Amino acid sequence: MTLSLVPELAAADAQMLRSHLLSEASRCLHEAEGALRHRYVTPTAAVSAGADDDAAVSQRSTVGHYLQMYDWDACFFSQVASKLKVADGAFALLPMEIVSNFLGFQQADGHLPRTISPHRIWDSGDVCKPFLCQTLLSTGHAQVEEPVLESLDKYLSYFYDTRRDHSGLYRWRNVLESGVDNNLALLAPIEAAKDENFDHKIFPDGQLLACDLSAYLFAEFSSFAEIARTSGSQELAFIYDQRAREVQDAIETHLWNPALSLYCNLDPRNGELVAVRCWTGMAPVFSGAASAERSSEVIEQNLLSEEHFLRPAGVVSVAASERLYNPARRGLYGRVLVSNWQGPVWVLINGLAVRCLARLGYGDAAANISLRMVNTLINDLKVSGTLHENYHGETGAALFAPAFVSWNIMALEMLDLLAARR
Repeated sequence: MTLSLVPELAAADAQMLRSHLLSEASRCLHEAEGALRHRYVTPTAAVSAGADDDAAVSQRSTVGHYLQMYDWDACFFSQVASKLKVADGAFALLPMEIVSNFLGFQQADGHLPRTISPHRIWDSGDVCKPFLCQTLLSTGHAQVEEPVLESLDKYLSYFYDTRRDHSGLYRWRNVLESGVDNNLALLAPIEAAKDENFDHKIFPDGQLLACDLSAYLFAEFSSFAEIARTSGSQELAFIYDQRAREVQDAIETHLWNPALSLYCNLDPRNGELVAVRCWTGMAPVFSGAASAERSSEVIEQNLLSEEHFLRPAGVVSVAASERLYNPARRGLYGRVLVSNWQGPVWVLINGLAVRCLARLGYGDAAANISLRMVNTLINDLKVSGTLHENYHGETGAALFAPAFVSWNIMALEMLDLLAARR
């Protein structure tokens, strides 16, 4: 496959982006306060954390300022930040502090909330997405104390006990809990388009078996098994190795769509796959759950296809070939002007794609995507002086949430990859 050329990265521009991310990372870090007994991070830099805890509507829904700590935002931020070579070592212990803060809110059944703040739990009922163990393992915190091991076991058992289908696949509580707030693969596309046929394929909350959650849990179960082994519990390691294999087999057995060369969510009511080209269909490849043959097929027929996911500004969240592809600021579903996952470019998706491509030997493609993404961020810095949460897939224009850092810090990994190839 031949990918279109991308402008080379000027050294001064690369340094500008790197310096901005290093500076802003420190402005996302907050000291322990209230119910958060350890240091924590907010996705938005230089904010008063929890300032809207008493408000009926959070600032994230009005101006795009995120004043709380969010599950995967914090995990991906700490994965990168903990490796930063800063003089005072400020981020070295951050992954364990992040995990400890979430575990501090654990309920008797193992449930952890996904959005926590010094004085309030937000998004009540939603569970913390399964990235805690992956974050600990990837940052060198493979050995944990017995109370932490027990709490992580309870947390993952919550998914196993309450979200697992008899097929071995898993379901979200609702589309908001998934973090991909208006994911067309979890919604009925015709409903999202406000078609006159409102009864066609409506998917109630918690109905679909989700390829992204199932893939995340494969990686999380595998990571916890390694943590358990390192921490001296061979019994737990055996249990979670088995759980990882079970969900991996279920993904391969039930979620592969040969017509799209992609994994898709499953409607258990009729056994039909939801045939929407959404980035979450690549999650089994990103997580390592997919077979080598299918990984190559997804990458070559979808991820690196300029007809589908690879657009001028980077990898988009819904394929450009989809009828409802919408790379603009507002989504096609939702009551307020918030994050849109129905087309825009997000650094998270590109960061996961680059990690995956580098791991599987697609070095040139990893560099190509990295160039698209970092050029988009650099252009934003030059125009606005800050970074945003997402970008127009065709033009690269910033869309929403200024001063957003969060997983945008994954661009540092892309800069390192590009520098190593010079």
